[in-house]
Amino acid sequence: MENRFGRFAIPGLVAIIAGFQAAVWILLQVKPEFIYSLVLVPQLVWMGEFWRLVTWIFIPGTFNPLWMLVAVYLMMTISAVMDRAWGPFRTNLYIFGGAASMVAGAMFFNSPPIGLTLYSSIFIAFACIVPDYELSLFFILPVKVKYLAMVMGAILLLTFIGKPDSRGSVFFSMLNFMIAFGPGLIKSMKQRAVVMERRSRFESANRSDTPHFHKCHQCGKTDMDDPHLDFRVTDDGEEYCTVCRPRQQSAAV
Repeated sequence: MENRFGRFAIPGLVAIIAGFQAAVWILLQVKPEFIYSLVLVPQLVWMGEFWRLVTWIFIPGTFNPLWMLVAVYLMMTISAVMDRAWGPFRTNLYIFGGAASMVAGAMFFNSPPIGLTLYSSIFIAFACIVPDYELSLFFILPVKVKYLAMVMGAILLLTFIGKPDSRGSVFFSMLNFMIAFGPGLIKSMKQRAVVMERRSRFESANRSDTPHFHKCHQCGKTDMDDPHLDFRVTDDGEEYCTVCRPRQQSAAV
């Protein structure tokens, strides 16, 4: 797709969206009621107000001037990083795919966008690309974006679980993320499980080849497995560890 349509990609798309949001924010300071002409209302779209399919993206997530500056700065940063890591085409595909899935959810499943769901999926994707990138929280405390993304993901999960009316909105807002990152995350989890299994087998083999002085007759642990275990020979002539010795004695009784 990139070979065929890459020339149509828009560089700095996230930054452009941030610029439109800043312009809309200024406009709403003068004419607050204008926001009702931008929101995605399926009934009005079916009546011919098709611009709402796009304009809802430009509604700012906050009306506080300080937080608006922070949001614009953050989106500019995200735009630069995603374009370098993915290239404009893949970044465009991710954002347009997310917006399209949310529009489909609103138009056909009565699940309109809520809050900052589209920007949440963009930020979580940004955190997956550069998890150790640091942002200055409140311009003071440096925090890695992966931790902020975990908090954001937890909020979305709690919203999905605790608010049945919002489940469709959360699902469609994260659909692009699941498509883009889901296969890689599943593959990574499988590889990690294989590595852990191999490491366990290797350590087990090493433990079995290690010479020992004491070995529990019941559980098989040795003094090499846990140097804190105390081994004693009981009346039956077998050696038991600290944990198994009381059990053996109670069983004998």
